[in-house]
Amino acid sequence: MARIPAAEIERLKAGVPVARLVEASDIELKKGGKDLLGRCPFHEDATASLVVTSGKNLWQAGRMTG
Repeated sequence: MARIPAAEIERLKAGVPVARLVEASDIELKKGGKDLLGRCPFHEDATASLVVTSGKNLWQAGRMTG
């Protein structure tokens, strides 16, 4: 299986805001300090456990990060 070149991954990360992708998946994000918080799409969530850090274009949900 061919790997995606690192330069292409970095180009996509720089050009596509994670917050926009999350909101496009119908997940509501609310401001929580410097981050955005929402309900995790990967498991049943009673409270917001998905954290999007827009400044670094990263997300975290439990043990998963991207």
